[in-house]
Amino acid sequence: MQNFLRLLREQGDAQPLPPDLVILAGKLCQDFQQNPAQMIHLVETILESQHCWELLSNEEVALVCTQVLIQKEQWLLALQILKGCQVPGGSQELVELWNDIHYHLTTRRLSVTKLNPGQRFRCRKRNPPPPNICPEGPKSRNFLPEVRYHLQDFATSVGAYPKKAHLEKLALETGLTTEQVYNWFANYRRRQRALLLHMPRAQEASSEVSSAKESGPQPLQLSGYHHKSVAVSPGSGEYPKGILGLIADKILLAEK
Repeated sequence: MQNFLRLLREQGDAQPLPPDLVILAGKLCQDFQQNPAQMIHLVETILESQHCWELLSNEEVALVCTQVLIQKEQWLLALQILKGCQVPGGSQELVELWNDIHYHLTTRRLSVTKLNPGQRFRCRKRNPPPPNICPEGPKSRNFLPEVRYHLQDFATSVGAYPKKAHLEKLALETGLTTEQVYNWFANYRRRQRALLLHMPRAQEASSEVSSAKESGPQPLQLSGYHHKSVAVSPGSGEYPKGILGLIADKILLAEK
């Protein structure tokens, strides 16, 4: 640690840093994982250094600095580090930290203790990771057709509420994690409930259309008013006096 600090001071404003010094910073970050006091001191030194962004180009340095800031609940500063660090090839671990920070900020905004799978999905959609840590863009979370078929087959033949043993077995069979399988079934049940709610409304709308066709056209009636049907001669260009006034009144009320 002292050797690193001495070498860093000796650099002064010199650009760029020797690659060996950046590698040493990454090694120290690994070595101090079990020593919180030393870790915090190292992170503060790195973040206060004039060579901060050069040091943050090392994945280990970026990871540890972000984790320390998260522990200190400095969420926005942690996001700035993730936006600015230039890690060659990106880093899946940094992407996960990016998502975790946004999950936390979203739970605070929604005043909930935990996000459900749908909320987590929308959170990732609204806050995609920056290209410097995810150059290829967010990975698609869509499952392969054969995986979806296998899960759907279980849902229809066995049930949509698999037990823990079933979740673990399905995870092994599909190559997914148990959390992914659990989330798939949670989404499946949500879709089924939405479908069941939609069907009566669709049937009701269909019956209303059928009734309207059978009864024929009805006289124009505005909500809250009841008028007798008034005949208008075709081509006269004139409308029953009063109806346009009522429509205009409703428009003005709506605008207010």
